[in-house]
Amino acid sequence: MMATKLLEPIDRMLTKHRSAVHDVWINELLTIWSQHYQNDLEESDLRMHANRLLSELTTLFGEHSGDGSPRVGSGSAVATTVREMSVHRTKTGFKPTDTAKFVLILKRVMMNHLVQDSGQTPTQLAACLTALNDVLDHLSLLILDSYVDTREKIITQQSASLLELSTPIIRLWDQILMLPLVGVIDTLRARQFTERLLEAIAHYEATVTIIDITGVPVVDTSVARHIMKTVDAAQLLGSRIIMTGISPASALTLIKLGISFEGMITRATLRAGVAEALHLIGRRIVSHTGAR
Repeated sequence: MMATKLLEPIDRMLTKHRSAVHDVWINELLTIWSQHYQNDLEESDLRMHANRLLSELTTLFGEHSGDGSPRVGSGSAVATTVREMSVHRTKTGFKPTDTAKFVLILKRVMMNHLVQDSGQTPTQLAACLTALNDVLDHLSLLILDSYVDTREKIITQQSASLLELSTPIIRLWDQILMLPLVGVIDTLRARQFTERLLEAIAHYEATVTIIDITGVPVVDTSVARHIMKTVDAAQLLGSRIIMTGISPASALTLIKLGISFEGMITRATLRAGVAEALHLIGRRIVSHTGAR
């Protein structure tokens, strides 16, 4: 099917002058991107996405038979191409404005070619410029939407990784685990470290678990409630809890709030907690008199 007569100049440009459009477009992109992303350009990927986009635009305008602008569906080939390009550039650290230039520069180059085409009527030129605006502006929005979605996924993955790193479960000895807590404890983090601790207790068959809160800046009602839920769950799996690292200020605060850690052993320091844990499993640390 041939393009509608009004948009025939676009079809002619994409078929007869495609190489010229491609070269000017890519050269301008490389000039701009190389100023900030010299080590992340990946020119082969850029040319691959550029050739795909030009091919799909040629098909889009060539098969369009209506009077208005072609419609770009969310699942269309041209939309898929710009999304893939946006995801790729986002993961390599490109800014959203620089990523959008992939389409914005193409739009300007194509419009310049149309304006210089003498074989068209003013009505055709107006229709072609409107159609290019509609299609390529829509693609620019798709690029930005894809950029935002990709960044949100990256941030979510990084947050999950940081949560795992912030609450390591350490196997101190046979049957002894330690959970060192550092930083602010909120509901999400409490649920995460509780789940990981319970999995570790079951896996290692730990009979003693040390929870060290030396690195928790504030121990208030909310923090105490989260810790108590963790303690109750661990004890249901048969692991005795030793709490270490409660500062004098935190102890006074908990007393004033009427909170007590009943049913668990508390020690002021991690060193004392480790000694108690070893005692509970019938072990102890002794000096080697022959050591030098």
